Formats: sequence, structure tokens, C-alpha cells
Amino acid sequence: MITTSEFAEKYGEEILKCPQCGFCQADCPVFGVTQRPAYNARGRILVLKKFLDGSIKPSGELAEAFYTCTNCKACTVSCPGMVRVDEIVKEFRRILYASGFTPESALAIRDNIANTGNVFSSKQEDRTEIYPRTPKATLLKEGPNPKAETLLFFGCVPSYLDMKIVPSLFKLAEAANLDFTTLGTDEICCGLPMMLVGSDEFESHARKMVKQIEGTGACELVTPCAGCYKMFNEHYSHIGGVGIPVYHSIEYLEKLINDGALTLDRPLEKKVTYHDPCDLGRSSGIFEQPRNIIKKIPGIKFVEMSKNRNEARCCGGGGGVQAFNPDLSVSMAAQRVRDALEVGAEIIVSGCAACKDNLKKGSRSIPKIERGKLKIMDITEIVSQVIG
Repeated sequence: MITTSEFAEKYGEEILKCPQCGFCQADCPVFGVTQRPAYNARGRILVLKKFLDGSIKPSGELAEAFYTCTNCKACTVSCPGMVRVDEIVKEFRRILYASGFTPESALAIRDNIANTGNVFSSKQEDRTEIYPRTPKATLLKEGPNPKAETLLFFGCVPSYLDMKIVPSLFKLAEAANLDFTTLGTDEICCGLPMMLVGSDEFESHARKMVKQIEGTGACELVTPCAGCYKMFNEHYSHIGGVGIPVYHSIEYLEKLINDGALTLDRPLEKKVTYHDPCDLGRSSGIFEQPRNIIKKIPGIKFVEMSKNRNEARCCGGGGGVQAFNPDLSVSMAAQRVRDALEVGAEIIVSGCAACKDNLKKGSRSIPKIERGKLKIMDITEIVSQVIG
């Protein structure tokens, strides 16, 4: 638990550095939809100044402002004062959590992870329902392969909400002759939602996750989940990391393609754009790899949305906002979908299952006559369709 004095010591000077210029408003996806000053970085920093001088106390109203942040990092990137608003918001949620003002929807996700190992409170055996028949049968009969070099870690959203990402990654791994295994029904959530809630229980959960990964004996980990990727590479560093290199499927696929292990030889005559997930782009610097992959697919005409790379518009699916305020989350997704429609895209490709899910919801909220036959796909899907 972080105390007010610890928070002030760690971030007090940085909060006072905020120039109040308002540059962050132009990039904040929440402000873009709500137009509420308290729902952007400048407004939240003003609130925190009042909190630090004792003028205001933690409250439900304060929680509403801070739990509607997608933690997309757009404000941090655009801030001329280099104020780390995303980190400050995340840490202040720990104070709200300790003060008892965390929204019930956020607490429910924390409890789901603690009780069932996943954010949806689904059965662990359901994790493998989407596995292709042969790998599933082998896993159920023999368990994870203790001699495999590569561990495929899928994440909660690809495992429970999506029908395409997991089978696509299996297909690509087999086509490239990878020596791989999975945790199967033993895989649990990486803990990102716990951390976003503000719970200090995240650390013990993360240590449990590390033991699972170490127990496989794998030399590397590959995940299609942008949130898991960020967690393992960034936040797990506080407990010593997972002990092996962690790759996002985008990085790994580019390597396999460049090495000749995968050949993209089936043409796809479509106009395609790429949506930069916040956890991969602004947080991890993965910008060019997915574009390199897409541009190598025969027949594709690649088009760039006006807001891309570091300036990409968040889809609204992060920060726990989907659970706390789903309508707000969908409204942000619809804005991003319209960015793609403006450049005539027929397919939006991304590298984040949460982005894919929310963009699909945003697309469905737009009249069909306007959205046409727009498809939203994960990078693993589109690559699996065009390999020989």
C-alpha cells in the first residue's frame, strides 16, 4: 500500500511541473469523447495538486475521474513538461483502493483473477477449448512438454473471448516448425487488471506466475497479448522478471518471416491499415515491425491512419475502462474506427486482443451504411491466412 506522504514524495515535484498548457487534451481519448476537463491529464493533475495540499480527500467522485483513464500514455508522450501522467494515475489508484473507493466493477475483476485465475471468472479447462484438436489432445494426455524451447502464452482475452488468435498462432508455430509448448489449463492471468485496479496483491500473483513459467523449462516466451507482453517485460522487472526473453507475436513473426521460416505467398487484395495498441506502441516502441509484416503480404495496399505510431488514438479498451464504463469505452473505439474509414481501409489489423475486441464493438456501434464491410483482425490471423 502506498501512503499519501509516499505518493507526495515520489510524485509531488512532478505534479507541480505540469505547465497546464492543455496539449494533453488533444490526445486524450477520454476527453475527446466526454469533453470533461476532469477527465484529461491536465484536469487530473489539478485535482492531485488539491489532494496534495489537503484541500480534497479520496472520494467516489475522485475515483470516477481516475478510473476512466485508459492509461494509454498519450498525455505522457505529448507533455512538454515530461510529466508521467500514466504512472501517476496508476499510483493514485492505489491510494483510492486503500481508501475504499475502487469501483465495484474493478474489484470484481480482481476477485475473478484471485478466485479463478482469469478476468472472466471462467473455468480454467475452458482455456483450451479453442486449441486445435491435435495439440489439445496431446496436451491433455501428456501435459506441457518440459523440453520445449518456446512457451506460447496466450492471455485471457485471446483464450476466452476470441475465436481466431489462438488457432492462428498454433498454425504459425507449426508451419515454422517451432519446438513449442503451452501451459494449457494451468495458464493464469498475468495480473495486469489487478495492478490497474490498484491492488498490492498483484505482486504475490506475479510471483506465482513466474514459478509457472520457470517450471516449463522453456528458453523463451511468445505472447499475442499486448498487455501480457508489457507486464512481463516492464512490470515484472520489479520482482526480477520472468527469467527468459519475452516476445510479442509481432516481433516473433517478423523474425520468422525474415529468416524464411514463414513465407507470405498468398495474395490478399485489400486496403489495410494498422492500429497501434498503446501497450505495444507508446509503451514498448513496437511500431515498424507490424507495418513491415503487412507490407510484405502480396496484393495488400497499406494505408496509414492520420493518428499513428506515438500519436495513435487509443481504442478505449485499456486501463480497465471497459469494465468501469463500457459505453465510454465503445465510444472511444468508434472514434478510432472512423479514423480507419476516413482512409478507406477495408481491414484494421492490430496486435492486441483487447483492441480487437473493443474495435469490433466500436464498429458495431456505427451504422452499417457507414462502416460497410470493415473487418478487424489480429496480426496472427492475417499472417496465417497468407502463408503457403
